[in-house]
Amino acid sequence: AGLMEEVSDHNGKSKMTSSGQKQLRVNERRMVSLLALTAIHDIMKMESILPTVQPEHAPYHDYAAANVIGDHDIALSYLMDHYPELLPSFIDLDPVERRSVQFTQCKLCFNHGWFVQAEAPPGAIFTKFRETIIRDHKSEIGSRDVALYFVHWLTDLAGAEPTPLGGCEKFVIKFPLPVLNSFLKSFKFVEKIATHTETEVMQQYLQYRWTEAAELDQSLGIPPTGDDAIVKMRLLCMAQGNAAA
Repeated sequence: AGLMEEVSDHNGKSKMTSSGQKQLRVNERRMVSLLALTAIHDIMKMESILPTVQPEHAPYHDYAAANVIGDHDIALSYLMDHYPELLPSFIDLDPVERRSVQFTQCKLCFNHGWFVQAEAPPGAIFTKFRETIIRDHKSEIGSRDVALYFVHWLTDLAGAEPTPLGGCEKFVIKFPLPVLNSFLKSFKFVEKIATHTETEVMQQYLQYRWTEAAELDQSLGIPPTGDDAIVKMRLLCMAQGNAAA
């Protein structure tokens, strides 16, 4: 529950009370954005309503004029960019919230498993992600927007198994708790890619993972330094439960 609260907090869905204490309260504007996104994000899986790129908008994400956009996320982005009036739930959001919702549909080429298990170098994990923020969105995307991306990722994954009467089977049965926790804990680091370099984000995460492991096995000590420090920290992430060995 604590990790879920932290994710909500980073997404701007919690507020401080008048006494200065943190209390989970609904941030209505942000919640409306999340509900609007949930309502529309998969509508383009219906092939009969896929849009065709108009000449004045071509090329659009490698789709030429007169091409039907087959990718359902890019198809939705096309409507958001050029025909938002066709999406009432979206167009009625304020401009800041619309920007956040649009960002969730970007092709970030981000492999979360690579990051959590330190399976690739920073550039391979984050370069496309950061280019999208800086080049395509002119650095207008911040940590709050990245947080919504991951909250949407969570809700999308939760509904991946069509079992409404059985509840959220994806998380309860088919997604091991340690794996889910590792993803949740990593969100606060990925959000920093809006303001930090790929290497900085990766190094902060690796040091965090080492420190966390050292709390359970004090023989690990403080995060390593020197030429082989990154290798050691990456190996710890890859080893997971066998890190001490």
